[in-house]
Amino acid sequence: MNKQKKFLGARIEPEILNMVNEISKERNVDKTTALKILVTIGWKGIILEKAINLYREGKISVDKAASIAGLTVSEMMDILASRNIKSEETIEEYREGLKLLEE
Repeated sequence: MNKQKKFLGARIEPEILNMVNEISKERNVDKTTALKILVTIGWKGIILEKAINLYREGKISVDKAASIAGLTVSEMMDILASRNIKSEETIEEYREGLKLLEE
């Protein structure tokens, strides 16, 4: 994978610039690093929401949702529970899935 850095110029709203400045001060980093932190956190949130929505729609299993979001199954289950998203999968189906993964 090409790790060469590329330049990206962008016009941003004052509110976003304020976020960048705040992160820069809080973490004692330059504004470029602060912007990278915010973009990374935002991206992770978008991916998490995508995984949750696919799971909610019954298109993927909880372990696949966890994988997409870069979380453990336990972490994903905790997030789903905190959002009152119920599993359609029985405990037996879950255990069977685990057995298949082990093989």
